[in-house]
Amino acid sequence: MVRVGPFSCWRHFVGLEPALMRLSYWAILLLAFGLFLWLLSRRKRKSSGLPEGEFLYTDSSYWQRLPKPLYDPELELVGKPDYVIKQEKGSVVPVELKSGNAPTYPWDSHIMQLAAYCRLVEGYYGRRPPYGIIQYQNKSFTIPYTDKLESQLLSVIDEMRMVERTQIAQRSHQQASRCRGCGFSQICDQSLV
Repeated sequence: MVRVGPFSCWRHFVGLEPALMRLSYWAILLLAFGLFLWLLSRRKRKSSGLPEGEFLYTDSSYWQRLPKPLYDPELELVGKPDYVIKQEKGSVVPVELKSGNAPTYPWDSHIMQLAAYCRLVEGYYGRRPPYGIIQYQNKSFTIPYTDKLESQLLSVIDEMRMVERTQIAQRSHQQASRCRGCGFSQICDQSLV
């Protein structure tokens, strides 16, 4: 008579040869360690502020060979976002990492840099990013990539090209402290210091 119960298969396992038994223990240990690493990586990813998804592009040689910069021939715009992540629903999101602590709200220059990456990502991957992320050391900001932001980006690029052609740049602020920290303050005819 064959007895079938909740532990009947365990008798077969216990009867294994010692070498096979050790191998089984190592396999179970390896599986548990793999599960631990997987859970740790998910926790790290959540705390990093990066969205879930597949990394399509990274400006780091840590995971892959360094990729070529993204290029928009219409605007003659070139750039390398820190990450481009493809999310579950198919949207692609550029992520820009900043080394300092977060301001109350991201600086305009950081937002324009992210907008440029959104434009480059749209051209390269053929999908318009719904938003981009600016990740500071202690906080991240999700910036919607709207038509208005794209228009602002195009205006800034036009203004930069005008300055490049005319070699005349107008000061964009009224803060002497910014002039003190500027590398052009010695030759600037609009310096506040």
